[in-house]
Amino acid sequence: MRLIGIYNTEDSREYAICYISIRADGASSVNGSESDLFLAEPGVAVQGVTERAFVLRTTGFQELSPGVFLAFSESEILLRVEDMYSEGIWQLSVQRGGFVSVSQSMETWNPIRVGVLTVSDKASSGLREDMTGPTLAESVKSIGAIVEEKVILPDDREKIEQQLLDWVDIKDIHLILVTGGTGISERDVTPEALMGIAHKMVPGIGEFMRSRTVYYTQRSILSRGLAVTRNRSLIIAVPGSPRGAEQCLEAVATVLRHGVEILRGWEKECGHSN
Repeated sequence: MRLIGIYNTEDSREYAICYISIRADGASSVNGSESDLFLAEPGVAVQGVTERAFVLRTTGFQELSPGVFLAFSESEILLRVEDMYSEGIWQLSVQRGGFVSVSQSMETWNPIRVGVLTVSDKASSGLREDMTGPTLAESVKSIGAIVEEKVILPDDREKIEQQLLDWVDIKDIHLILVTGGTGISERDVTPEALMGIAHKMVPGIGEFMRSRTVYYTQRSILSRGLAVTRNRSLIIAVPGSPRGAEQCLEAVATVLRHGVEILRGWEKECGHSN
């Protein structure tokens, strides 16, 4: 897909470039003003859309469905297809902003279904608020992911394993992020739980997370973060602190989508451009 036009319904002008962002309330913003955002096929009349809107026109228009993501290959912009507004016109939401210009190419991404599991004795008993789970849930939006499951459990290997088996074998979650329990104390059993249900190990992910985060703190070498697969799901364990978890996820985020695509068999139908 390639962007061939940017049309503003408010002033009836065509733009060569614009800046797309997300407002604090979650609404889409274009060039600093709140605006609806649409994707339209070439030749489709757009006079019926809202008064203040930007319409992106593309070539190579593919069959779309709600939840599919549009990733601009020459920028960091990520848009999500929300619903069909009318025939040939789809409403979009902004997941990650930036500058977009005419002639940019786009890739279609299938949504990644994510589960976030927080392992913490204190958080599970209500003695401490879980700050890391929500941080991870927000961070994975950048790879075109939708968090469908969130659970907090104590440092109990059997409970962790049962939760992972439910998410993988029953609910078929694509990517599972487990935060907490990766240290070396007696209660830290998350790595053992992952290895207990794993079909394959993915050692490079844990190795790379440690190699990158050691620049923030040498204590990262004590973390036993790791990654495994079970069936067609990728499961990754990261530290329990919000900062440590976010740094680890940031280190490997660029390869996570590719890993999920391989496991799901999407590599030829997703993440491609025309």
